[in-house]
Amino acid sequence: MKYFYLFILTSSLFFIYGCERPENSSFQFSIKVVDENGVPIQNASVQATAPVLNAIPNFTGQTGVDGIMKDDEGLSLFEYNMPAVLQVTAQKGGSPPVVFGCGYIKLQADSVVNMTIVVLPYVVGVAGC
Repeated sequence: MKYFYLFILTSSLFFIYGCERPENSSFQFSIKVVDENGVPIQNASVQATAPVLNAIPNFTGQTGVDGIMKDDEGLSLFEYNMPAVLQVTAQKGGSPPVVFGCGYIKLQADSVVNMTIVVLPYVVGVAGC
């Protein structure tokens, strides 16, 4: 009987402590916008989203003097809680934009992915990723 209780106790402890949830990984990224000469672009509108309809990850912001995308709160490091591939678009100007650039960024667990978007003069019918 003593071994039975010992078995129940060790099984219970294994069940309680062996079934912990894995720690959530963080997927962080930052975006910089430059022209073809590497000069940072100020006041560009930037959007990073999954290229599907009604995408859940949807990050938007404006670039500062340094060309780094910042959100409305001034944060330049963005975080998502799942692995994802995001389409990043940057443009400056009205409709149509004066300059436009785009690319894709793959988020990696527990690291910061830095991406640089190069914007080029907008040409009707040529822009796109």
